[in-house]
Amino acid sequence: MDWFSEELPGQWRQSLPITDKLVDQRSPFQHIQVFDTKDFGRMLVLDGKVQCSERDEFTYHEMLAHVPLLTHPNPQKVLVVGGGDGGTVREVLKHPSVTKVTLVEIDEQVIEVARQWLPSMASGLAPSERLEIITKDAAEAIRGMPKQDVILVDSSDPEGPSEVLFSQQFFASLKEALQPDGVIALQAGSPLFYAKQITDARSKLEKIFRYVRPYLVPVILYPGGAWCLISASDAHDPQRAPAPRSLQVRYYCPEVHLASMARCEF
Repeated sequence: MDWFSEELPGQWRQSLPITDKLVDQRSPFQHIQVFDTKDFGRMLVLDGKVQCSERDEFTYHEMLAHVPLLTHPNPQKVLVVGGGDGGTVREVLKHPSVTKVTLVEIDEQVIEVARQWLPSMASGLAPSERLEIITKDAAEAIRGMPKQDVILVDSSDPEGPSEVLFSQQFFASLKEALQPDGVIALQAGSPLFYAKQITDARSKLEKIFRYVRPYLVPVILYPGGAWCLISASDAHDPQRAPAPRSLQVRYYCPEVHLASMARCEF
């Protein structure tokens, strides 16, 4: 039996059995792989790090999308940075108030791979009048973009093409791209292994936004099994009760929304 292993040297290692290697290619930006696994379905790996699997992706994508979208009273324009697998866009499009989603993904090959091999996530990437896909660097793409109600940063770890997405300058550009009452959310890392990274991101965001709320989501295949996301806004506190809207979801609910932020300090 073949195994895939991901390791944080000297700290953590996780392995799981794979039944087939479906994709193994290099784009101008990163190494892209898709494995068929015994228990988690198809799994996307970028530069040796698990990004998502068919079995457990819904917890991450639902919490990244619905916490900020239900914090905002009437989200209409949404920008998704990264997220070429389509899972975050899929969740955003569940909101009837959203009239336009713009996906900015630097690596077009990730989108192509997801469409071919990860259809349950890439359903969000199907052609639609509500969706625009831009394949370029996010820091460049958001300059001059119309003001957004919600911005979601679905990036990989701050290495390689994603490193700039954790900079003070990029966080400030998110503020510039938002409506005054806009809301953002971003992935910040493992609370067990990347606590300093989370603390640094929160500190940078607190210099820009009035409300900055870290929150946790379980993701089985991520290092430590839990992940920290951060939502921020000048106008709306994500820690307040979310707007009542009916959605087709598997993990997210108002109780989870509020509980995910309880005693979540970094």
